[in-house]
Amino acid sequence: MRQEEHLQPAEHKRIADFIALKSGIQLPEHKRSLIETRLRRRVKATGYKSFIDYLNFTLSSDGAREEQILLIDALTTNTTDFFREPGHFDFLCHYLSNHWVDQSGSGFTSPLKVWSAACSTGEEPYTLAMVLSELRGELVGFEFTIDATDIAPSVLETAKKGIYAQSRIAPVAEYLRKKYLLKSRDPAKALIRMDTSLRACVHFYPFNLITGHYPTKPTYDVIFCRNVLIYFNGEDREKILRRLRMALRPGGLLFIGHSENIGTLRDEFETLIPTVFRRIG
Repeated sequence: MRQEEHLQPAEHKRIADFIALKSGIQLPEHKRSLIETRLRRRVKATGYKSFIDYLNFTLSSDGAREEQILLIDALTTNTTDFFREPGHFDFLCHYLSNHWVDQSGSGFTSPLKVWSAACSTGEEPYTLAMVLSELRGELVGFEFTIDATDIAPSVLETAKKGIYAQSRIAPVAEYLRKKYLLKSRDPAKALIRMDTSLRACVHFYPFNLITGHYPTKPTYDVIFCRNVLIYFNGEDREKILRRLRMALRPGGLLFIGHSENIGTLRDEFETLIPTVFRRIG
């Protein structure tokens, strides 16, 4: 591939249309430079000589399904941190402390079922696992499970391993680090790993928010779907929100990002605080 080749508008449209169809994620014109950089890596990895040759193969051939997955993976933005938007975790613990009813058939289910949608490299579900593990020591009979999903195979592989650079754990309080994070035996590597008990609480698997098969009945007590809805158009956002609502048990909690809203579903949720909603009915 010639290094000076640039992604042309027609090629950008082909990719944007494909990604929108397969994942619902929007790749507008102002992201062309980012797309070009990431696409160039896939062209080089597959040995094609130009963007056009690569796209003709990847987008036109049923035999290229594996490469299509890798292309979606390469073009999806995965930005996350431990304790991102920390007020959400404080609110969740406070709310559960006041509304958890032990084994009485009311309140939340036991174990509490949580879904971390678009979990990226796993920092969000592991943060949830830490704070809920702490809560388990305070509430009699409290147990939990966490399902964590993402469309991108590469980030799920990272998440499953639960290994991170020490620089990533700066937001984690010291007392939590001592309880749940294991340092590498080789200080030069500067790596940490989630404790085995923590990793056992989280179940990772691939899921596409547009084309995925959602639960056929209300399943979850809590759903975190944060900072991903902004990548979809209005129609797809509403479709996802309606499916998330149906996956929530009545009274269940939905957490979204601070730059997001629930649009036309305002009457189907009670706003507890900005970005945290309780399913009505």
